[in-house]
Amino acid sequence: MNITNEEQQDTPMLTKGDLVMASYALAEVFNSFLEAYSQEDYCDGSKEQMEDSINRIRTAFIKFDGLLQSINQEEEANESQD
Repeated sequence: MNITNEEQQDTPMLTKGDLVMASYALAEVFNSFLEAYSQEDYCDGSKEQMEDSINRIRTAFIKFDGLLQSINQEEEANESQD
């Protein structure tokens, strides 16, 4: 996967900023689901469906966060080699 540090508007490629925005959005959705769950508001689904959704959102966030950490570590390693 190619990631660029170019400005988001200047490239059709995925940017680190895009990944940061996606991670932030997932965190916000996770928090809103968790708040609804704590109030026993399962929207149109069951408690189990809400729990499954929360787990899926958390897993996606972990993946995005891990990808960002990996990219940052790779960039730091490249900078130290220069």
